[in-house]
Amino acid sequence: MIDWPVFLDHATRQAFWTILVGICCNACCALLGCFLVLRRLAMLGDALSHAVLPGLVLAFIVTASTAPLPMFLGAAVFAMLTAGLSRLLTSLGHTTEESGLGIVFTAFFALGILLIQVFAENVHLDRDAVLEGSIEYVTLDTIMLAGLEWPTSLWVTGLVLLMVLCWLVLFWKEVKTATFDPGYASAIGLHGQKMLAALVILVAVCVVAAFKVVGSVLVVAMLVVPGATAQLLCQNLRNLLITSAVFAVAATVSGYLLARELNTSAAGMMAVMTGLGYLAALLFSPSQGLLFNRWQRREMQKRIHAEDILGMLYRLQERRGDTAVSPASPIWNQFAGVTGHEQVLRQLQKSELITQSETGIQLTDLGRRRGEQIIRGHRLWEKFLDHEFALPQDHLHEAANQMEHFLDQESRQTIEHRLGSPDLDPHGRTIPPGDDAGGSPNQ
Repeated sequence: MIDWPVFLDHATRQAFWTILVGICCNACCALLGCFLVLRRLAMLGDALSHAVLPGLVLAFIVTASTAPLPMFLGAAVFAMLTAGLSRLLTSLGHTTEESGLGIVFTAFFALGILLIQVFAENVHLDRDAVLEGSIEYVTLDTIMLAGLEWPTSLWVTGLVLLMVLCWLVLFWKEVKTATFDPGYASAIGLHGQKMLAALVILVAVCVVAAFKVVGSVLVVAMLVVPGATAQLLCQNLRNLLITSAVFAVAATVSGYLLARELNTSAAGMMAVMTGLGYLAALLFSPSQGLLFNRWQRREMQKRIHAEDILGMLYRLQERRGDTAVSPASPIWNQFAGVTGHEQVLRQLQKSELITQSETGIQLTDLGRRRGEQIIRGHRLWEKFLDHEFALPQDHLHEAANQMEHFLDQESRQTIEHRLGSPDLDPHGRTIPPGDDAGGSPNQ
């Protein structure tokens, strides 16, 4: 009998096999979990891990033991039944996907509890076979192949991972379409409902293959957290799958190594690492992270304040022909009412939209064109509200003041075309011409 890799000592070989089994199991869960998250079936894994309980009990009743093979077969049968019956309820139109799954899994779980109480009261099937897993001991159960000793769990989890990868490669177009719109996929001949049924069956097989190794807690974590984390980082489905798989691998390796250092449960630490990874993505995601969103709101607020000042200066110049505003001018009090106005004025000067001198502040040519377009958007929106909704004139300004910051050139042109290129706003003021030069105040 040859144990390999032969160049590693016993403890390192044990760690190597454990991590490899964990990678196969968790990567498989992560790939399938992306589709569950997108389809809002994230708790399918938790449901299946409870629904297989009657299968475990029946396998014990028939064989009078908790041997791995009969337990696996019993769990697999009830996992398939759960998936099939929930899909049947959904396809018949009597319930939604989530409700159908909830009905079936609770019924099977209750049946499992009754069977345990009647036939297997002293056997802790749920604790040993479902919740905890035994990833630290995968090297104790091995098989011989080609003169080499392999962990049995590696072949089981590796085969399921291969099935998932083949399904994705062979039916990528169908799977992608069915994930977002199964009805449309079925209508154009891409077997949308069949692909969703295949997804549920694969999840069932994955859960049954994995819970004895890593436990249902880690299975549920890997079915939900990597996909949810990748969703914070990616918008493309292919990138979503790759990111979730990489995340699962990283959580597996780091969780196992940290568990060895702390002398604690490897599966539990892997689940903890997935949670920490999600928290990091939630905070630091460059597109949806909380810190990014906060920075984005701050930048938007600065832009709005800058545009408010440009609009004030343009209106003053339009009314009085003044080209400069001194601190002694009454309009300066309006600047002071803008949050962070000193910083905004510095940014406008840096962007060459205003100049500051001893006489005060005045618009540059670039700033004047930008202010003109802000006022153009404001007055076009007032005209639109008056024309389409017949709002009282004293209600127009505040509503338009909110919208003027979000009207791009295309929107202004669309409104102008709908209104027939008006020259005056509802208050009789001239609407500036449509020249969108000048860009953003914060550019």
